[in-house]
Amino acid sequence: MIDIASLFGLLGSITAASLFFPQVWKSYKTKKTQDLSWFGIIIGMLNGLFWIVYGLFRTDPFIYATNLILFIGAFLLMILKRKYG
Repeated sequence: MIDIASLFGLLGSITAASLFFPQVWKSYKTKKTQDLSWFGIIIGMLNGLFWIVYGLFRTDPFIYATNLILFIGAFLLMILKRKYG
């Protein structure tokens, strides 16, 4: 049985991991990224990278797996920004 703290941790991980994907999808469909900030994308990638390293040091899969997915979303957004922006 999952406890309430783990449930909230799992829900937080899912929402954090999916943070960039709605924008990735919209950017892919519309082929428009002019209004996206390079600085915001870079901060998102750095945030994910720092948390991945921290999670690996702590050997906490909630932290590193979540942020690996977040980093991938930010990375995809960077690719789309470079292609369409």
